[in-house]
Amino acid sequence: MPPVSATLSTPLSSPGEDLVFCAPFALAWEKLRERFGPIRMDPQPALADALNAAALGAEVVDQAWSVSGAGLGGEGVVEALWAELSSKFPDAKPEYLPRAVPADALLAYGYLSKTLKFETTFAVREGTFKDSRVRAFGLDGNPFGADPARRSQVVVHDWAAPKDFVIELVTDDPDSRVLVAQIAPAETLAATVASALGRIDRLGGEARRIAPDEALAIPRLSLDLEGRFGELMGRPLLGDALRGRRLDEAKQRVQFHLNEGGAGATAEAIVGSYGLPPPRSFLVTAPFLVLLQRRGARAPYLAAWVESTAWMEVLGPVAPPTAPPAGWGPPAGWGPPPG
Repeated sequence: MPPVSATLSTPLSSPGEDLVFCAPFALAWEKLRERFGPIRMDPQPALADALNAAALGAEVVDQAWSVSGAGLGGEGVVEALWAELSSKFPDAKPEYLPRAVPADALLAYGYLSKTLKFETTFAVREGTFKDSRVRAFGLDGNPFGADPARRSQVVVHDWAAPKDFVIELVTDDPDSRVLVAQIAPAETLAATVASALGRIDRLGGEARRIAPDEALAIPRLSLDLEGRFGELMGRPLLGDALRGRRLDEAKQRVQFHLNEGGAGATAEAIVGSYGLPPPRSFLVTAPFLVLLQRRGARAPYLAAWVESTAWMEVLGPVAPPTAPPAGWGPPAGWGPPPG
């Protein structure tokens, strides 16, 4: 399973596996669904059903720090997206949004950028995570330094044990919150999120504060990941408006950081159908014939039928696939100009 999820319904099934969800792909799909109705494929993947059922909207993502849209090239969807993106994020350098597409190309796009800062920078310190020493941030234990201001930026929503708590880090945006929940994982990412959110505001009074003799250390995080959702690509689309099309592209890139200065996320996603034929494959994975022949001759001077690995250098068994095979993208040269 890729570490980038298109929906919150992704299972947390593998111990030691990281997973991140960010909204742009779901926003792009939501716009696609608004324009063409629920997206149906043959066969229908479970991810498409989950995306059809997802609803984010303004409650989850503020339009001031997001851009999304969907439509056909001839409807001006690319031009509209670039205009909105340039207006809201003049310094943005999107990698996925093309400058132009053919009139009959189908495009859905989502972009999000949000930065949250701590008024008082937390102390940089060493922490531990499982069996590793890691760079972390938190309190430095000095009652006469910045720690009182740092403690005021921490809200303890619930504490059950040293490895079972939910805290909030207060930032410069009162409409947003940064939550850190060290809790047991549930079956899915959505269920784990719900478990954490269900413990908000359980404590009151002084229990909501970090006391001067209490410790705080949170590992720094920094990620830049891309997820390609191959299960959505290459399948015939159904419905009158989209019949005869296939999705050639479905991917999302997520950049995120959490450190002593604050938190920030920048992400973009694209879903595209460009009318391209599927690429041919020349992977020799089954019994095959090898011939050596003079040009113009009626018979080869060597013929070998290869049925087994007896004549091959065997490296080991084939590993099971970790993700559905990726599809194909837009023609070379599409996208924003270099720089």
